[in-house]
Amino acid sequence: MYDRTFGTDWEGTELTHEAAIDRAFALGVAAGCGRERPEELERILATFPGAYERSMVELAYDEGRTRALETPVEEPEAVWTELVDAAGTPRSPPLPSALPGALSELTLVRSPRTGPPSSLDLPRFLRK
Repeated sequence: MYDRTFGTDWEGTELTHEAAIDRAFALGVAAGCGRERPEELERILATFPGAYERSMVELAYDEGRTRALETPVEEPEAVWTELVDAAGTPRSPPLPSALPGALSELTLVRSPRTGPPSSLDLPRFLRK
């Protein structure tokens, strides 16, 4: 399933972060169907030296495996078709359900609050 969709003759420099997430999710689905490929997961992980990127790839793999195991269909090909399309893209986002709320809503994209921080906003009786 995975080999047919993605192939294994890729170079590490060709793999973007999004493509790695999709491949890791698909590898997790294949593992949930009983067709593990740990060497391919290691190759994907090796393309990203940073801990954050590696953890996102591992989360996508775990999410794919979990969804495959939770799918009520028994036939591996049917599970694959239900979770991954013909181009290898997950049919539903691979990471949002795997991330806790604090990580899925990053505060870096919000504009900063105006005015003093609440820790410096002194109560009236402490002001002179």
